[in-house]
Amino acid sequence: MNPRLVYVVDDEEAIRRSLHLMLRVLGYEARQFESGAAFLARLPGLASGCVLLDLRMPEIGGLEVQRRLIAAGSDHSAIVMSGHGDLGVAVTALEQGAVAFLEKPFSRTVLEGALNHAFLRIEDVEAYRDFLRSAALAVQQLPSTERQVLELIARGHDLEGVAERSGIPLMDVELARSRIMERLGAETVTEMLQSAFAARRAALL
Repeated sequence: MNPRLVYVVDDEEAIRRSLHLMLRVLGYEARQFESGAAFLARLPGLASGCVLLDLRMPEIGGLEVQRRLIAAGSDHSAIVMSGHGDLGVAVTALEQGAVAFLEKPFSRTVLEGALNHAFLRIEDVEAYRDFLRSAALAVQQLPSTERQVLELIARGHDLEGVAERSGIPLMDVELARSRIMERLGAETVTEMLQSAFAARRAALL
C-alpha cells in the first residue's frame, strides 16, 4: 500500500522540519513547501493527500490557499494551523471545509487525530459520513441552551457576544461552554468547533 501523503505548507523551516519528523514517526510521507505559492504551483501534479496549511504566510496565506483548493475542485483534505489563537479565523477555516484547525504548538496525538479524520474523508466516504452523523447526534443531544451557545460560538462570537445576543448571563455562557466541551469530548474550543461544523456537514448529506 502506498504511504499516505501529507503536504506541509509553512514558511518557517524549523516548523516544516519538526512536522516532517513527526509525520514520519506516524507513518506518513511528508513533502514540504516553503510558501502557499510554491504549493499551488505544484498542485496540478500532486497526488491526493492532506495539506497542513499555515495560516500566516507571506503573499498567500493559508485561508487563500484553501479557497484556491476549493476553486480548483481539489479532493485534498485541509488542516489549517496557526500560532495565534483566533476564533474568527478558525470559524472561517472550518466554514471553508477544513477538517481541523490546530493551534501551535500541538502534540503528536492532536495531529494524529486530525489526520485520521482527514484521510477518512479521502479514503472511506461512508465511514466519514458516519463520523459526521455521530457528531451531529452528539450536538443534537445537547440541552437547548447549550446548543444555542454552541451555534453562536460557531458563528464567530466571543463569550460576551454570545451573552449579548442570547440574553444569557455571561457567567452562564461560560459554564455552558465548559459543559459543551465536556459532553463533546473536546479539550479545546477549536475541537468543540470542529464538532459543530461536522454536525453542519452531516445536515447536508
